[in-house]
Amino acid sequence: MSVATARPPIAGAGSSTSVHHRAGPSRKTGPPAGFEVLSVYQAALAADLPAPIAAIMTLVSLMEASSSTTMTGLASEVNAGTEILQDNQANLGVRAGCQLWERFFASSGGGPEDFATVKKSLINQGKQFCHVTAPACREKIATLAADFLVDGCTVLTHGFSRTVILTLLKAHKQSKRFNVYITEGRPSGMGMRTHNVLTKAGIPCVVVLDSAVSYVMDRCSMVLVGAEAVVESGGIVSYIGTYQLALVARAMQKPFYALAESYKFLRHYPLSQTDIPRPKHTGIPLLFTHDILRTPSKPDSAMDEAKSRVSKDVRVEMTEGMEEQNPLVDVTAPELIDFIFTDLGAPLSPTSVSQYLVAQFAS
Repeated sequence: MSVATARPPIAGAGSSTSVHHRAGPSRKTGPPAGFEVLSVYQAALAADLPAPIAAIMTLVSLMEASSSTTMTGLASEVNAGTEILQDNQANLGVRAGCQLWERFFASSGGGPEDFATVKKSLINQGKQFCHVTAPACREKIATLAADFLVDGCTVLTHGFSRTVILTLLKAHKQSKRFNVYITEGRPSGMGMRTHNVLTKAGIPCVVVLDSAVSYVMDRCSMVLVGAEAVVESGGIVSYIGTYQLALVARAMQKPFYALAESYKFLRHYPLSQTDIPRPKHTGIPLLFTHDILRTPSKPDSAMDEAKSRVSKDVRVEMTEGMEEQNPLVDVTAPELIDFIFTDLGAPLSPTSVSQYLVAQFAS
């Protein structure tokens, strides 16, 4: 199962990912009794699975736990599990994984007479995809992208991407000599995770402030980033700060490459930074709320406090509440991306990816 092979019609319209099976009208229901969708998903993440694959494994496990005896009932339970994941997880990879599994599920045939056989086949193919096919996707991309690294080059990367890390490790094993700049990746500091992995492998790395990207860009040969999702426009949704990284790279005429597995392809066409699917009960980041507007400002006392803290060498940082008001991801426009490396073959232009996705999701 892959994006390239899962070609059945997508259930619903627009960006909906509801499962509807031709075996009969769907019935609104919940996941199997005692099956904790979010707990299973978190366990899959703890096993170092990427978000889309963790979501698929969760839905496969849900099917194993299901006592439904019809495809209609099983489809309703899968749909309920999907809604729980999407309503509670901000990572767009979760949506991409759910969409892929639902398209694959919708392509399954059969009726009451062979339900058990069809269910067993779906479960086995889902496990095969998660444990064999998905890791192979990352390997294909790394092999392809590693050829773009040459001796003496300097790479700038952002955040933590398993595919980017594998690419750099593969190039290092090929005895290529190169340096890596890694952004700190505030607020999570994911860049430090990347630094630890690459340094342990013996790759020369330097961590730079997110605000120092322009300062080091002139020294870089290329920018290499991962993606949380690839959208229908041919753009990517990735860790916050990727968009401004791409803007600086374009301004300074540095190639910007994105690495993304095909199971991260998302049926969504964002028109702006705020047009990104979010979990329920979460608002648009960085709005001026009425509470903020009603809060009286005290410039004198605030300035005095700031001077006092600085004079005592106390590091001034954002509060946890301030960090929570900020977005976790942004959309990088396709015109800022030179190539997208996927497991579908040769590096693709964002336009080619967009055409492929529009055709894929329209089929």
